[in-house]
Amino acid sequence: MYKLHRSTFRNAIIAGVTALLLIAGLVTFNTGNEAEARNSKVKNVIMMIPDGNSIEASTIARYYNNGEPMVLDEIAVGMTKTHWNQGPITDSAPGGTAYAIGSKTDDKHVGVLPGGVPAATLIEASRLKGKATGIVSTSEVMHATPADFTAHDVDRANYNSLMKQQIYNGLDVVLGGGNQFFTPEAGGKRADGKDLRETIVSLGYEYVTTREEMFNSRAKKIWGAFAEADMMYEVDRIATGSQEPTLAEMTKKAIDILSKDKDGFFLMVEGSKVDWAAHANDTVGMVGDILAYDDAVGVALEFAKKDGQTVVISSSDHGTGGPIIGGVNPNYSSVTFDESINKLLSAKISLDYANELLEGADEARVREIYAEYFGITDPTSEEIALALEGKINNVISDRANISWTYGGHIGGDVGLYSYAPRGFEQLGGVVDNTEVGRYMERVLGVNLDATSKRLFVNAKEAFERKGAEVTLDTSDMDNPLLIVKKGNNTLELFGYTNIVKLNGKEIKLEGLVVTNKIDGSYSIENSYVPEQAVKLLK
Repeated sequence: MYKLHRSTFRNAIIAGVTALLLIAGLVTFNTGNEAEARNSKVKNVIMMIPDGNSIEASTIARYYNNGEPMVLDEIAVGMTKTHWNQGPITDSAPGGTAYAIGSKTDDKHVGVLPGGVPAATLIEASRLKGKATGIVSTSEVMHATPADFTAHDVDRANYNSLMKQQIYNGLDVVLGGGNQFFTPEAGGKRADGKDLRETIVSLGYEYVTTREEMFNSRAKKIWGAFAEADMMYEVDRIATGSQEPTLAEMTKKAIDILSKDKDGFFLMVEGSKVDWAAHANDTVGMVGDILAYDDAVGVALEFAKKDGQTVVISSSDHGTGGPIIGGVNPNYSSVTFDESINKLLSAKISLDYANELLEGADEARVREIYAEYFGITDPTSEEIALALEGKINNVISDRANISWTYGGHIGGDVGLYSYAPRGFEQLGGVVDNTEVGRYMERVLGVNLDATSKRLFVNAKEAFERKGAEVTLDTSDMDNPLLIVKKGNNTLELFGYTNIVKLNGKEIKLEGLVVTNKIDGSYSIENSYVPEQAVKLLK
C-alpha cells in the first residue's frame, strides 16, 4: 500500500479546504489584480481599545446582555500577545505604545522606545500625511492609553508633560474627561497658574463640556471634557440619568468630524474603565462598560461598511483582574444559569456608586439598595456586613459564581477583532501587539520609522554639529525651555509644545519639542526636536 507522507497529506487537506473557501468567496489568493488590491491603502483607520478587557470578561458581558451576540463577535479574527519589552504582564503605557508606534518599550513608557527616545505614533504619521486625527476615551484624556498615541514621556504619571503635548500635537478631535487638569481654578490641578483651556481655544478648538454642546457643535476642531477626571461607568450613567455622552455618541461625533477630511483620518477610541472596574473586581461596572464599548464598535463598523475605505481594529492592551466564570460553587458542573450567571441580570450600578449610596447607611438602607439596584431581596447578615465594608462587589460575584484572580493586570492573550473592506489586507491569527501597530502602518501607507527620524532629532547633538551652544532652562519645571545660540541668532524651543521663537519671532513646528524628565530631572541629552527646528538655525 502506498504510504502518504504527513506533509503531503496536510497539504492535500489545506488545498481541499481552501478550494471550498474559494467557492464560498471567503478567501482570496494574493495574485495578479488581487495582489495590487491587497497592497493598496485604505483611507481611514479606527483603532479601538477596550482597556483591560480579557476574553472571559467578554463572555461574562455577553451573558449580562441576555446571551445576545456582541458586535465584536462578527469581526473576531484571532488573539493578540500583550507582553511588554521585558516581561509577560504589561501596563497600559507600554501596551498601548506597542499599538501606537509598532515597537515594544519599557514599563510606564508612553510613546517612547526603551530608554526614552521618542518614536512617532500613528497619529503623528497620519497627520503629516495630511489626514485628520482624533482620540476618544472615557478616562481623562491624558491617561496612559490615549497619551500613548499623542505624547512622549518615560513616565505615564507626568500629566503636565502629556497634556501639553496633546494640546500642541495638532489633533482635530479630543473627547473624554479631564477638565480639572487644564485649570488652576478651585478644584483644578495646575500648579503653574495657567489655564490650558484658554490655550486649547486659541488653537482653534471649540471646548465643550456637555453632551448637548457636543451634539450642537459644528466646529472643525473640537475638544470635549465631559468630567473633571474620568467619566461615569455606563451603568451609573443610566441609573443616574447623567447627561454625559456615551462612548458610542463620542465615537460618532469624532467620525462625523474626521470623515470630512478628503485625505482620510486616524481615530483611536478607548473604553478606558473596563480596566478600572476589573481592577476593583467590580463585575457590574466592567460588563456595563464592555457593552458600551461594543456599541461604539457598532458605530465604527457601520461607518466602515458604508464607507468602503476604512479599517476597524479592536484589541485590548491587556486583561485585568482575571475574572472567571466558576470557582465559587464546588459543584460547578451541576450549577444552572439561574443559579449563577443570570443573577447578574438585575444588577444596575457599579461598586463606586454603590459605595456612595451606602455611606452612612443602616441595615434597612442596605436592604433597600440591594433590592433596588441589584435585585437581591434576601441578603444574608454576612452580605449586609460586606456591603457596609464596601465589598458589595464580592456578594454580586459570589452569587453569579464569578471569581477573580486578583486586582492587577494579567498576561494572557486578548481577543483580536478586525474589519477591512474586501480586497484589502486582513489581519488575523495570533499576532504580537506590535504587529497590530505595523499592520495599521501598512494599510495607512505611512512610515513610522521615517517619521520618527523627521520628528525626533537629539537636540544637543544636532545643534552642536552646527556649532551652536545649547542650554536648558528648567526654572519653571512645568515649562522647560531649550535655548540655542549661534552668532547673533537665538532659538528658543518651548518644551512639550510645537512652538519656537527665532530671534523673538514665533514659529510653529510640524512636531513637538520633547524634553524628558528622567529620574526627576531634565537634561539636554534627553531633549528632542523636529528636524525642521534644526534647519531654522543657519
